[in-house]
Amino acid sequence: MKSPAPALAALAALLGCQSNEPEIDVDKQLELYMTTATYLYQDESLVRAQDQAVKALELDPDNEPMRRMVGWIRLRMGKTEDLVIAKEFFEGLIADGDEEAPVLLGLATAQERLGVANYEASLAISSGEQYTEHPDPAGRAAELAAQARDYWEKSHANYEKVLAGPTSQIKALNGLQRVSALLGDYEESLDWNRALLDASSAELEGWRATLRSNQLTETEETTAMESEAMAIDRQVECHLFGATILRRLGRLPAALEQLDLAIALNPVQPEVYSLRAQLRSDLGLHAGAIEDIDRYLRSSTHPFEHPDIKQAYELRSFCERQVAAAGG
Repeated sequence: MKSPAPALAALAALLGCQSNEPEIDVDKQLELYMTTATYLYQDESLVRAQDQAVKALELDPDNEPMRRMVGWIRLRMGKTEDLVIAKEFFEGLIADGDEEAPVLLGLATAQERLGVANYEASLAISSGEQYTEHPDPAGRAAELAAQARDYWEKSHANYEKVLAGPTSQIKALNGLQRVSALLGDYEESLDWNRALLDASSAELEGWRATLRSNQLTETEETTAMESEAMAIDRQVECHLFGATILRRLGRLPAALEQLDLAIALNPVQPEVYSLRAQLRSDLGLHAGAIEDIDRYLRSSTHPFEHPDIKQAYELRSFCERQVAAAGG
């Protein structure tokens, strides 16, 4: 059985959290650390939660819940070094036979993000924005790009393993649409996007059906309302993602349809109007584009000097000229 000792030892050294507490009941101390870690994690106190989880692992190095927690804490911290540690924890769990959805999903997410980090570093080296001591910068950039693709392919495989299981279907579909796009397979990405829309639509209807019940407690109703709002947000994000991919493929009318559906679900999101204005302009619908720009400008919280605001005014001026020319 593979032990998490190497990753745990490195993390403990990094945190400087060697325990000097006197000997007490190990089981009770372990339970206390685990309970405190869980509470702090739920409270978004990630550093303190990690400290308690590591203390629990010092008492019980094979403790799966705490190993999972450290992995997810590092994912949420999000720096490249955090992602590497998260990957090591999830890989160690899988090596020890834990292939439950949270572990596979965590590993897939870490691999996806490490791929993005490698790809961005490749682009930065290629453009000269990032210095490398490697004697062959172009070769190093190509190496990083290849590593990125390898991470994404592994991530794709792990998301599919999650999808084959009984839980976390929506998260797996979301990951698959992203990773397929990162791998350049836009048609596959759209397939996953449609599957995600179907799944999230069923989820949304389920919560709405729950809310139609007249037997909910106040707590149950609050939970259902919050879950409904999250499901709507997921649908909006899914339509936006689909619109972005369709626009990249040059299918502008289909992309516009996706944005119309997103706005029908959430009519107060400024960025959607900005994107729809660009699409309408590309399609020659300049009057409609002006309406969307005005909605964007009224609702955006960006300061006047923000690049997006400047771009919006430039696009508005362009559309005004096109409308005037058409009327003349």
